[in-house]
Amino acid sequence: MNGASFENNGDYIMNYLRNTLYAGLVLGLAAISACNDPRTLKEQSEILHEQAKVSETVYVPSTHGSGAGPTIDFNGNVGLAVTSVSTNSKYAVVFECQHGKFISEGEDERHKDLWQRMRRDMPVDVTYQELYEATYQDTNGDGERELLERKLVGFDFLDAQPLSK
Repeated sequence: MNGASFENNGDYIMNYLRNTLYAGLVLGLAAISACNDPRTLKEQSEILHEQAKVSETVYVPSTHGSGAGPTIDFNGNVGLAVTSVSTNSKYAVVFECQHGKFISEGEDERHKDLWQRMRRDMPVDVTYQELYEATYQDTNGDGERELLERKLVGFDFLDAQPLSK
């Protein structure tokens, strides 16, 4: 190995170390910066109650059917198409509260049970939760994220129970 070759290897090693340290510094700063980026989380309130009355109860029965009919393609060929339709039963209850009307609907047993228990004009206690998007960021540099913003984005209807008269 001659001296020029050793110097080139020395330059290579120094460049490698310099680039490695630089990359480590950049990654370290990026990690620190990422820790301070705002973080948005989905949150929900405690269980809330509101008085309402049943405005409507709706049942849509399941449907099943099929049929056949002629078809003609772009080349003028005539054929036969069989069409099949199948939908599940759907249950819905429309409630009216001080804020307006809202609906709970679905095809599952929970919605069927609710639909069976409710009657038009029945006063009820509705339980629900508010759904939020909350944004947190470390604003004072103490390593803990503080709440920047909490935005109401929806409601999760839980149940309704008849009020005793």
